[in-house]
Amino acid sequence: MSITASQIVADACQIAKCPGYLAQAGRQLNLVLSDLVLHRNLKVNLITQTLNIPANSFGPFNLETNYLRTYDMFYLVSGTPYFLNPCSLKEIDAENYQSGISNYPYEFATDLSPVPTTGIGLLYIYPASGTTLTVTHRFYNQQADIANPSTSSVVPWFSDQDYLTMATATRLMRFTDDDRYQSYVAECEKLLLIHLMEEGDEQNVVKSVQLDPRRFRTGGSLRPTKLDPY
Repeated sequence: MSITASQIVADACQIAKCPGYLAQAGRQLNLVLSDLVLHRNLKVNLITQTLNIPANSFGPFNLETNYLRTYDMFYLVSGTPYFLNPCSLKEIDAENYQSGISNYPYEFATDLSPVPTTGIGLLYIYPASGTTLTVTHRFYNQQADIANPSTSSVVPWFSDQDYLTMATATRLMRFTDDDRYQSYVAECEKLLLIHLMEEGDEQNVVKSVQLDPRRFRTGGSLRPTKLDPY
């Protein structure tokens, strides 16, 4: 059964024994949802879009307006996938940008500093591609707050509504100095862990440790960058 934001708010207020705190509970529900977006790599927030990369350009290219962080980025050449490796802006600034250097790009960096003013982050690649590319970009996206949660009929995007109710109630207990606060924090952590194990939080996926492909390459230490490879 799916329950709405207003029902979660009302139930949380009852659990926290502060039925008049509807406005506060609505804000706390949005904070609970925001915490899940910012601090968990939930597959429900993983979406795929394409970026069209023109020839002979390092960027910057505009990231998606709902971009949070990259999961992976790749393009196909004759059916073979080529993955771009993430690097820092400092590392990508230190690359060789002299005229004529182009190849299949193998690394990228993002710059989110413009987001507070423009709402759009920037993407840089290296090296510039000698041809146009269609890059598949899988990334975790931002979720918009629920407007007026205390009266909203919207069903929150996070499917474990038991956790949402408990977590919202727990946050309300800080307003009222409820002695149950610490025990409810522990209960919420248990509920969330169960959900993450079943849902497939990427933080719980077994990963192989490997050498940095930007530093250790097959066939020697030279970078796969050539002059006019096309």
